[in-house]
Amino acid sequence: MLYQQAQSALGEGSSLKSLGDLYMRRDQLDDAETLFKHAIELSRQAQDVLGEGNSLKSLGNLYMRRDQLDDAETLFKHAIELYQQAQSALGEGNGLKSLGDLYMRRDQLDDAETSFKHAIELYRQAQSALGEGNSLKCLGDLYIRRDQLNDAEASFRHAIKLFQKAQDVLGEGNSLKALGNLYKRRDQLNNAETSLKHAIELYRQAQSALGEGSSLKSLGDLYMRRDQLDDAETLFKRAIELYQQAQDVLGEGDSLDSLGDLYMRRDQLDDAETSFKRAIELYRQAQDILGEGNSLKSLGDLYMRRYQLDDAETLFKHAIELNRKAQSAPDEANTLKSLGDLYMRRDQLNDAETSLKRAIELYQKAQDVLGEADSRAALQKLQIQRTQGLLSTA
Repeated sequence: MLYQQAQSALGEGSSLKSLGDLYMRRDQLDDAETLFKHAIELSRQAQDVLGEGNSLKSLGNLYMRRDQLDDAETLFKHAIELYQQAQSALGEGNGLKSLGDLYMRRDQLDDAETSFKHAIELYRQAQSALGEGNSLKCLGDLYIRRDQLNDAEASFRHAIKLFQKAQDVLGEGNSLKALGNLYKRRDQLNNAETSLKHAIELYRQAQSALGEGSSLKSLGDLYMRRDQLDDAETLFKRAIELYQQAQDVLGEGDSLDSLGDLYMRRDQLDDAETSFKRAIELYRQAQDILGEGNSLKSLGDLYMRRYQLDDAETLFKHAIELNRKAQSAPDEANTLKSLGDLYMRRDQLNDAETSLKRAIELYQKAQDVLGEADSRAALQKLQIQRTQGLLSTA
């Protein structure tokens, strides 16, 4: 290379970092890692703090893809320090945005919000429409997690305009997908389908296996809501292929979990069991306790269908532990409701009552009227069962 001939560590480091970014886009993560590490060495040799920060942040993004979150956090924080040293508002914004993404993965929502909002300020200072759009989209995702749907919609729509201004089809696709998922939450299914299909087109244009897989999975979930099971199965299986191509274990786990739910709907219990067990393995690999808890609960429901009550109880109790660790009141309530149903089947009415009452408390906290109503109905059934038992022994 000309850079090497000129013994330019600065230039060579910059080129290696750019080539690593290209390999990231192609999902060639091992090759990208090698290039980023070499670029970091060359930047240090050239005393180029900005170049070193850029390569550290890219390597952190790669570790995020592999779910090596602790390693990624260390790199992002180091990169932010270097950007501050170099007085690069754009670089610091990039580092803060990536750190916010990491905090979102760990359910550290307050820390994530602080990072995203600071990043938005820095991007505006640097006049970066693309950076601001990315952070607004992530802030919208955070608002979704908190059920602040109106704030989320405003963030997504603003982000879409900025991505269109920057001619960034990948960013626009990400925001359209998120907006489609928001519409699903509101049961605006036609609007959701339109947004998701547009997102899929943009992801294919950008050759993003990860984005396309995510949108296909979301569209499959929508078809499940409409009872279009064959269409949903096709999309889930294609999404799994794309996630495997992108080495995204979390996305693959989510799609397998949804495929398991589909098989449960069709009474294909063996296929469902295989899907849930594989999803649980992938969630553990990704350190996603929320996903693992949900799949454990689904597998427990399957064992209930087979009258494997001891196995189901074990899974429900483990799922509840994970739900509490993830601070997810709705998921904990759902699992407690299933555990209450199991105790009803065994005539352990006191244990069932305890589980159902706790589920009702959590549903009230989550403002889930339907879940609360289902648990109250089960509690009424329990009282009838208890009365009948007293009469039969009288």
